Amino acid sequence: PPPPTAMPADTLGVPVIRFVGSHDPVVELLFEFLKHAALPVESSVSFKGSMDGLIALYRREAEISGAHLWDETSKDYNISFVKHVIPGESVCIVNLVQREQGFIVAPGNPLHLQTWDDITLEGLQFINRQKGSGTRLRLDAYLKSTKISPGRILGYEHEETTHSGVACLVASGQADVGVGVKAAAQRLGLGFIPLFNERYDLVCLGKTAKSPVWQQLLDVLRSPGFIQAIQQQNGYDTSLTGKILLDG
Repeated sequence: PPPPTAMPADTLGVPVIRFVGSHDPVVELLFEFLKHAALPVESSVSFKGSMDGLIALYRREAEISGAHLWDETSKDYNISFVKHVIPGESVCIVNLVQREQGFIVAPGNPLHLQTWDDITLEGLQFINRQKGSGTRLRLDAYLKSTKISPGRILGYEHEETTHSGVACLVASGQADVGVGVKAAAQRLGLGFIPLFNERYDLVCLGKTAKSPVWQQLLDVLRSPGFIQAIQQQNGYDTSLTGKILLDG
């Protein structure tokens, strides 16, 4: 692997955490809280998908990544992917939040969509997530298991990189449906049809886990104010938030 690098700092010496990973509004909320924490932390946030986040971590292009990668074999999230992408290294995984994902649709669900199979309805315009995102992997795994050809889905090749982007395209009428988190749908007054619940975790290398910045992040994750802020949004479960899932 590339040699470790020191955590960058801004011109005033404030630590800057580089985040590369999957999109969720709670990630943005976390870094806003960190900016005003006892040990202020600035951030550089890039939403590129779960797999790209882990690769960035391995390449030392990020201190923290965010992932929600479901492993059908182990029936668990992220751990097997982390060990595959970052082999033989000390890694820490902590839960950010558990969340509900489903169809983001027009208000009132005028097309009466209910299940995965409905995205193959004739004339239905779908908006996909980018390759390497956990949401895209979940969709592709379903299509493979049910032997549904992606060619039957109008818009399968049209990709968006965030849940907010999917919601905006549905709100503007450019798409009939996409898959995303409940909070993104409700923020724009859209309909939401739940499909599955999942675990979204934060990942860092062992060296970062020993830093004051990571300890500050854990303190924020476990703080009543941050938990309450998450609970103000629909579609989230904070029962595991701040729990260490892998350490070493």
